[in-house]
Amino acid sequence: MLEVKNIRVSYRRVPALQDISFSLKQGEVVSIVGGNGNGKSTALRAIAGLNPLDGGSVVFKGEDLSGIPAHQRVRRGLVLVPEGRRLFPRLSVEQNLRLGAFTCDKQQDIRDGLDFAYQTFPVLFERRHQQAGTLSGGEQQMLAICRGLMSKPELLMLDEPSWGVAPKLVTRILDTIRAVAQRGITILLVEQNVHRALEIADRAYVIQTGRIVMQGSGRDLLANDQIRQAYLGI
Repeated sequence: MLEVKNIRVSYRRVPALQDISFSLKQGEVVSIVGGNGNGKSTALRAIAGLNPLDGGSVVFKGEDLSGIPAHQRVRRGLVLVPEGRRLFPRLSVEQNLRLGAFTCDKQQDIRDGLDFAYQTFPVLFERRHQQAGTLSGGEQQMLAICRGLMSKPELLMLDEPSWGVAPKLVTRILDTIRAVAQRGITILLVEQNVHRALEIADRAYVIQTGRIVMQGSGRDLLANDQIRQAYLGI
């Protein structure tokens, strides 16, 4: 479904990504893990069309996305839920959800998206008329994920979904991500909770100083002594 080929990205001529390549098959959950500042979020932003490439290519469903702006990538089924959620804080929960459906031409698709959001996270239904900025961190993350799903993505990219979320809600949110994948939506996950990111991943890539340094199944990387020492404190 997605092929990232030797992409390079820099900030003010300082390399952030250096010839990284990876791929996703339809229906997979793939995690990108690594320390802060190593290029994980940059990779997602580059795929989404928010960071320009210095080189390489992003191919989605056989189409090279070079020159295709971010909003058109969403229409093609590629959606990013960004770090920090980026909600519209003064709009209601339901207004935020409906804004996520800007690619939907059918009212039934919008109703189906709302039904899924409210069934998955009943608290969003209870607070559907409440301003998004007044929700807790965990509730805002639930809303951000559901807003991303409103556009009916084929590939959903999630950047640090446990950021700012109370520990008791992290497991619920990550379990929901796995459930979303079981509906046939491919997931590309960047997550600070390395243990949980590898637990729910079919495959994972380890990024360090802008390069892919290791890859494998989530289970194999969890058992890897280098990963356990560097990221899990074991």
